[in-house]
Amino acid sequence: MKPETLSADMTTLGASRTLGAPMLEKACVIRADIGPALEFRTTQGTTRAVFPIIGGEAVGNGWSGRILPGGADFAIALPDGSYAIEARYCLELEDGTPVMVTNAGRMVAQADGSFLGRTRAELEVPEGPHSPLGHAVYFGTALAEAGDDDHVYIELWAAPVR
Repeated sequence: MKPETLSADMTTLGASRTLGAPMLEKACVIRADIGPALEFRTTQGTTRAVFPIIGGEAVGNGWSGRILPGGADFAIALPDGSYAIEARYCLELEDGTPVMVTNAGRMVAQADGSFLGRTRAELEVPEGPHSPLGHAVYFGTALAEAGDDDHVYIELWAAPVR
């Protein structure tokens, strides 16, 4: 069943104008290196998984960096076989700038054993040359390939407000 396209916009509910669809610009690509997962059933009847983030790298427009060890992706298994995820980790850019990343969303199992995801991300950055990274709204895509338990690949897309 193909979803119907929504014909309503802000003006339908009384706004004087509509802003249209947001423009997306590719902001960066990330490879998170993942350690062995810890998975357990909770007393609330849910299954929780913790994937330690032990390293990785990121490349953006005019910058690159590495993921510092110590972050994690915290996941909860959902009844449909997908996972609600929230990853928190720190990047260190090539000039030493720290960037705290929070990336949350959903990963969905595919027939080939891979997982595809959609996320929203927030980057926390100190004042300085990279501070614009902290002012954007990010949408992400994520890929955990079948047979590769060691990596997750992420693309973040910025939706600038102009």
